Amino acid sequence: MRRSFLFVALAIVLPVRAADINASLIAAPEVDTPNSASPYYVGPPLVPNRTSRQDLELRLREGGFNAQETLRWQTTQDAKPAQHGISNQFYYDGELGDGLGWTAGKKLMSWGVGFGFKPLDVVQRENRRSINPPALVGTPLLAVERFTANDAWTLVWTRPGEGGGSDDSHDASLALHWYRLTGSGDDLHAVARVSHLRGFEAGAGATRIVGEAWSFHGAALYERRTRQLTNPLAEDGGLFASADPTTQSAGRNGLRAVAGAQWTGESGWSALAEAWYDADAYSRAQWQHLDALTARQRALAGVVPAAVVAANAGWSSQAYLAPNLLRENLLARVAWDDRDGFTPYAEWLATPRDGGRVLTIGASIEGNRLRTSFGLRQAGGAADSAYAQAPVRRAAWVEWRLALF
Repeated sequence: MRRSFLFVALAIVLPVRAADINASLIAAPEVDTPNSASPYYVGPPLVPNRTSRQDLELRLREGGFNAQETLRWQTTQDAKPAQHGISNQFYYDGELGDGLGWTAGKKLMSWGVGFGFKPLDVVQRENRRSINPPALVGTPLLAVERFTANDAWTLVWTRPGEGGGSDDSHDASLALHWYRLTGSGDDLHAVARVSHLRGFEAGAGATRIVGEAWSFHGAALYERRTRQLTNPLAEDGGLFASADPTTQSAGRNGLRAVAGAQWTGESGWSALAEAWYDADAYSRAQWQHLDALTARQRALAGVVPAAVVAANAGWSSQAYLAPNLLRENLLARVAWDDRDGFTPYAEWLATPRDGGRVLTIGASIEGNRLRTSFGLRQAGGAADSAYAQAPVRRAAWVEWRLALF
């Protein structure tokens, strides 16, 4: 918070000609339609149906120095508004010689290929399926980069001086990324990472361009240890907990992989088909165990205090915070670009193991200074699927982004 206000002061004091300074105002309301029939449903105030995010985003670039800071005002149904500052990025890019550079600070660093899922994104680990997400937050790091005519090598030490964290974003690691752009325009990627939580990770990927309209991509990552947020009561036959029982569980020898194809026509239409596997997500059997636990708890609603039942259902519903609810996923997307700032799209996500379905439709309108994006997402499918039992059945959102300067 203090750094964000310091950045605002610098942006005001520094002459505009001395640095590249940009500011934007963002308003992003969201309305969720609850699924009151879901065994995981817990109503307001524990789970709000309406939220709104208002941001003042500031960006500054001067030489090798880059900063992105956000002042946020968050409003949530049945709760007091909250204000806080966020340091998204704050870093310096320097040079050590011809084709050799270094970076120190807090920076976004996304790697790999994929649209709905990027297995090789081992540093940033962006959730590619989140609804109306705010600006990403970088990772504290020290990096050295080597560039040649066709290759780029990046060696990164994330969270230097820190030990193992409670999650991936706070876990110190050493990561290596290699990228090559071939003479035919194809992209080649390889990554390796060592960390406290994950152990050793390594993978490779590529994008192949075929003709003027087609591209094919694929990537796979091996991880020594997988990570899941699980409820032990679902596995050991327990019933109720007096405090949040969920914990991060570690598996062994996991695989994360994606494969897809995209067609882009001269008329502005495009189509994408993608499939992926995520060993960090739940299996069908794990969802069945969690469903059975929640059903046992709901069956005692007239005997056990309602607050206890609701709290336990809420703790179990944290499984829906995962980027992928099941390991196997299929995605189809159609979009159109009118070349004048209007881009509508439709997406259909399926989880074939349990028959779950998610339909998303939306659009963005790009003006001179104002960008508007909006969408609607509907979850459903087979009655016992994870998506059909989600505590939120439908979500609608809008984001207005106004460039101030």
